[in-house]
Amino acid sequence: MHRRHGFILLFGTRAIESSDGRPPVRTVCPNCNQTADIVGKSYRQWFTVFFIPVFPISGSTRFSRCTNCDATFEVGAEELSSRVAETQREQSQRTISLYNSLRNSPANSITLNELMTLYAGLGEFDQAISAAAQFPDALNNSEQCMTTLGRIYLAQNKHAEAIQWFDAALARNNLLGEAHFHKAVAHLTSTPPDYQKAIASARAARSNGFPNADALLREAEAKARG
Repeated sequence: MHRRHGFILLFGTRAIESSDGRPPVRTVCPNCNQTADIVGKSYRQWFTVFFIPVFPISGSTRFSRCTNCDATFEVGAEELSSRVAETQREQSQRTISLYNSLRNSPANSITLNELMTLYAGLGEFDQAISAAAQFPDALNNSEQCMTTLGRIYLAQNKHAEAIQWFDAALARNNLLGEAHFHKAVAHLTSTPPDYQKAIASARAARSNGFPNADALLREAEAKARG
């Protein structure tokens, strides 16, 4: 009796990446908001036998990747840079419009908050702080403006100033979960950290239904336990 010996033929497809051969483009990454090199890449699908690519079965598709955060974008590096520049131009024009509006209505808290948020999005934290100082009526009449200002100081790692403005916001509205949450972050990331105050603030944020407050509370409690 003869036995027939067979074998299993493993085949499939997979995408293979390669460089697009162009130099990196230095711009602001839309994902991490940091200035970084954006590298151009491309990929195409290949037919594989025993996991070895044999021949391509699709055309080449360009994309780009941030070297700082590793985020990928479905456009080439040059196009991504162009889109970022256009967005920044639009945001800069918007900040000018908001600033002029505040000159006419210096107590408009909604406009100030949008202006500070736009400046922060552009990474221009000092401009945001300057705007808050120039329009104190709008700032002091809004716990949301105070909270936004606190977050801007926190982004600069100025924890004491951040906590000061979170406290000012909470003095106006102690149910503001956002202020409690970021105050907890400020205490948790201070040097040295104050775990007990972070826990108290995180609990208050959770009680007021702020997203991710429960996870922040668990992190603060875990660090407090060592």
